Amino acid sequence: MRKDKKKRRLLLRSIILVVLFSLVGYALYQNFNSDKGPKLKDTAPNFELENLKGEKVQLKDLRGKVVLVNFWGTWCKPCEKEMPAIQTAYEKYGDQGFEVIAINIQQSNFQVKKYIQQRGLTFPVLLDQDGSIKDEYDVYKIPSSFFIDREGKISKIYEGEMDERELNTWIEEIL
Repeated sequence: MRKDKKKRRLLLRSIILVVLFSLVGYALYQNFNSDKGPKLKDTAPNFELENLKGEKVQLKDLRGKVVLVNFWGTWCKPCEKEMPAIQTAYEKYGDQGFEVIAINIQQSNFQVKKYIQQRGLTFPVLLDQDGSIKDEYDVYKIPSSFFIDREGKISKIYEGEMDERELNTWIEEIL
């Protein structure tokens, strides 16, 4: 009798685990195969956000330039590690028609301004206060970067920390 109970419990646990793993797998599949957000070769969705001075900036106004749109946060260590590489690229390629738009996600102007000043960063920083642009671009991991060509099409999407070598390679491919 005891062996039957143990077998039933083991079978029930096995069924529960199979169902649980199936649900997790399905959720991951849906997330990675989402139709949300822009894809490679799509026209980058336009947005209008305020910079740290309170001025409105629209992506469409940068048409004709190669643009790196980088989503980040001050609390994100990989974001912090890639900032010097972005700054170097901004300085190196700016006269060749390269622009950076660093979009901070849902932090205060004060926090972001202090962070930028402490690190001596000079590229444009925009504030996505309500997270709507992050959602439109379907960003669920930061840092996330979108490389946009001169015609406004997305030529590369990269999630994670970029190093200077990768960044330079990708910019030079688009320029």
